Amino acid sequence: MNQHRISEANVRDAHQVLLSFAQEFELFYCQRLPTCIHFVCPCMHLLMHLPHEVLQISPPICSSQWMLERTISNLGKEIKQHSNLFANLSQQGIRHARTNALMAIIPDLEGNGSSGGGLPCGSKDLQNGYILLHAQDKHPKSLHECEAEALRRFLPTLPETDGFSVRRWARLRIPTGQICYTMWKELRKSLEKRRTARMVKVGLRLL
Repeated sequence: MNQHRISEANVRDAHQVLLSFAQEFELFYCQRLPTCIHFVCPCMHLLMHLPHEVLQISPPICSSQWMLERTISNLGKEIKQHSNLFANLSQQGIRHARTNALMAIIPDLEGNGSSGGGLPCGSKDLQNGYILLHAQDKHPKSLHECEAEALRRFLPTLPETDGFSVRRWARLRIPTGQICYTMWKELRKSLEKRRTARMVKVGLRLL
């Protein structure tokens, strides 16, 4: 439901699992008794309406107030002149509005200072909507035998050699527009700064 783009099949699947979740919650924790209805938060009922709202409006990330709340947070972080707080905030808002207007009038400007068709500087396009993003290892890293064996199982087309050297990347942008963060970089951060709001399942489909 948090994807920028979502297929009709994904919406159907999400509808089924959300209905199942809400029903099991009521059975396990409230036994569906009217005297326990106050234990069921309104947000539980809201979940069942999300798929329908996606079809009617758009994914929640594109139509809800989350974007506005995020914008307010970003503008607050840009305030530098605390002696004149609201004047500074209004100027930041005006600057963003002007930038957005220019991007709408001249879409080619939307490169954000990057090169290679709008890709961030230093990124690597893997095709099919997958893009590797910084940071990355400066030098290739040799894998342990157990790691090399796991890589061979995941990519059967790899040549049979005694060892592998790989260069790790910190982030991956997937076709839905979401960005996956690796444990390699995230574990170096404090717990409150780690990107763990969403989980992305990775699998391999053999044709």
